[in-house]
Amino acid sequence: MADAPLSPTPVEVAVGAAPPARRSLLLNTLYAIGGTGFYHACQLGVLVLLAKFATPEIAGQYFFALAVATPVVLFCGLELRGAFVADVGNQFSFGTYRRLCELMMVPAAVVLTAFLLWQVARGSPASYLLILGGVFAAKIIWAIAEVGWGTYQRRERLDLLAGTVGLRAFTLILPFAVLMPLFHWLCRGERLAPTHLADGTALAILLHALGVLAVLIFFDGPRVANPQLWNLGVKRKDLGALFIQTFPLGVVALIINLCDTLPRIVIEAQPGGKAQLGYFGSLAYITLAGNLVIIQAAAAAANRFSLYYHTDVRAFLRLGGLLAAAAVGVGALVLAVAWFFGGPILRVLYTADFAGYEGEFRIIVCAHCLALLTNVFGTATTQMRLFWVQVPVQIITLASTAAAAILLISGENLVRGAAYTVLVRAAVQLVFYAACVFLGLALRGRILRERGRR
Repeated sequence: MADAPLSPTPVEVAVGAAPPARRSLLLNTLYAIGGTGFYHACQLGVLVLLAKFATPEIAGQYFFALAVATPVVLFCGLELRGAFVADVGNQFSFGTYRRLCELMMVPAAVVLTAFLLWQVARGSPASYLLILGGVFAAKIIWAIAEVGWGTYQRRERLDLLAGTVGLRAFTLILPFAVLMPLFHWLCRGERLAPTHLADGTALAILLHALGVLAVLIFFDGPRVANPQLWNLGVKRKDLGALFIQTFPLGVVALIINLCDTLPRIVIEAQPGGKAQLGYFGSLAYITLAGNLVIIQAAAAAANRFSLYYHTDVRAFLRLGGLLAAAAVGVGALVLAVAWFFGGPILRVLYTADFAGYEGEFRIIVCAHCLALLTNVFGTATTQMRLFWVQVPVQIITLASTAAAAILLISGENLVRGAAYTVLVRAAVQLVFYAACVFLGLALRGRILRERGRR
């Protein structure tokens, strides 16, 4: 996957745009995989700690908080990082992207605060409220930081991206690694009531939120807000124009996450649902290992996808072909590991109870293998700046996911129905995103001519 470094093109040396650093695509991919891989390993570590030192119900509360926060924050975030990376013509300043993100996090905070107050009115336990509040705060801070990471991608400095994600991983795993065994020991020794296990989880999440804020201020701040590299100015009229342009990306991000959230909400709403949600969420997270490699490879290639689409369609096809081949290879490897070693993996990582869901785990892995190719097609579609076409694709996917969730998630084994729902969603999404890429290539000449007239 190594690639010769790019020379700056005329659109890259416009005022306020930093030319890309001369780094190979392979090196950038390794940096991205390393940083994000470490983060996901730490996230998996959190789930292992919850499985071994807490309860499936507490894990379910954590997953439900994520299910509530993520679609709200993604919708309000408008996928501004991806839009900024794709803006090779520098239509808007970086300052405009950053300010719009900050403004959009205000309604996100209002919606999540309203949900929190609703849970207070329902008489939810204090520990559950703190889990919700900590997850909500961490998600909003993460979104504000993420738009700045687009500057790392535009400069092809994925080492900086790996650094910031790695630091956030430390802020995640350290509180859980200290507090979960401590609270488990205190509760087992009857120094605390068993209900205080949730308090330990809540405290760890709140400390993580503070850590994410510290990384934003002290690591990202001086590296992102550099007036020598980027135009930090903001024009009010540009804020409105950028909002209109990126609104479909916010809708797409919302719908994509609703496809993840819907099965979890359906599970949680049924008797014993929080425990089943804990099992399902933990199974699904392991399968992100394969996704990690392809997502980060696509992220490393995002800037070049955009440039090649405008300047060299053959290079665009070669890059897409390499990523697609990597997706197939990684998917085959992950599927083989899950098929032959799924039970032992679940038993070692979590507990023997989780190994009882080996069949469901295999179904989820099949779905995520399809999603590997979808990640490649999705990145290509966004870097072609085909924003609005993704909306009907995601609406169809959401409708398919909702129908599958309603029909399949029932009975005693809710996890099995959720696994099949994920598989339906992955198949539908793959077909339609492949069609988006074909459409973008078939109409490339017309699309570029229309952009040139604007």
